Amino acid sequence: MTHTHRATTRSTSDSALSLRARCSEDLIAAAPLVLGFHPAASVVMMTSDGARPFHARADLPARDSPVDLADLARALAADLVRSAVRNGARSMALVFFSGDERVVRWCWGALRGAARQAGLHVADAVRVDGQRYYPLLGDRHSREVGIAYDVSAHPFVVEAVLHGIVVEKDRSVLTASVAPDPVFQGKVERALTQVRAGTAGPPWADEERRYWGEWLRQAVARHVDAGTAPDEARVAWLCWLLQDERVRDAAWSLIDRQGASRHQSFWADVVRGAPDALVPAPAALLGWAAWQAGHGALAWIAVDRCREVDDRYPMATLLSRCLEGAVPPDILGSGFAWDEGLPA
Repeated sequence: MTHTHRATTRSTSDSALSLRARCSEDLIAAAPLVLGFHPAASVVMMTSDGARPFHARADLPARDSPVDLADLARALAADLVRSAVRNGARSMALVFFSGDERVVRWCWGALRGAARQAGLHVADAVRVDGQRYYPLLGDRHSREVGIAYDVSAHPFVVEAVLHGIVVEKDRSVLTASVAPDPVFQGKVERALTQVRAGTAGPPWADEERRYWGEWLRQAVARHVDAGTAPDEARVAWLCWLLQDERVRDAAWSLIDRQGASRHQSFWADVVRGAPDALVPAPAALLGWAAWQAGHGALAWIAVDRCREVDDRYPMATLLSRCLEGAVPPDILGSGFAWDEGLPA
């Protein structure tokens, strides 16, 4: 499940767009584009002046939460400001997507105070309710009555369409894009029956790990390079082999920033067809590829999908720590020696 103040981050360098926001309406138009979906009950933080400019989204607390609203607001603010500082930001802009003025007031106050203590400048802050925006740094009248806006034909939106960038209507659509496909799962299950009948089990011996790891690398690379989706027989073999972490690492080592989006598409196809019991490994690989591609929201969804089956899966734990800490994807190298120590 999504935590109350879990952040979703995305690096600006990962986007095909180059967005330069000059006013509040620019920020409102840009937020869904950099997230990949239209946020709701959220605060979106955007930075552009750090060593690694990035954006982050966090769920706003619910008004009826059993936890004190002030405590939730302070925790949210601490998470976001910590992420900004870690990434070297000096200033930020905040867009609150919410019709609940009281919740926003608490969170805005906590964020403003945390930013001031950290030496961060808040360049702009607005609350958006879908029809009007309310400048939180503006004059009293504007803060109270708001300003009507319509960004449906904003230049940022037009440019995104020209780039073929799809923005989902909300996060649930993004979640559904990697949800189990029962029909495909059934086909994979039947194919797995044949795999199990013809093998003793996943490769446990080191000699087998090297053989199957190389097979896995070649199989994944062919699909990723060609942009093709695996059929049920291929998904069955992948899920079977990925139970061994060393073999899984053979696929993990292929994921780099340059090709991350293609790996993301491939592993999303595998996750949709993977039997529930075998979903942790492909879901973790999907999450890693999404994170490397700059899609923090999808990376979190993949982590959740993995944890539905195994809440202690080590690769998902590592990825969640990177996401929670807003660790820039390029800080970790790619192409590691997955087969180190295995016999030649």
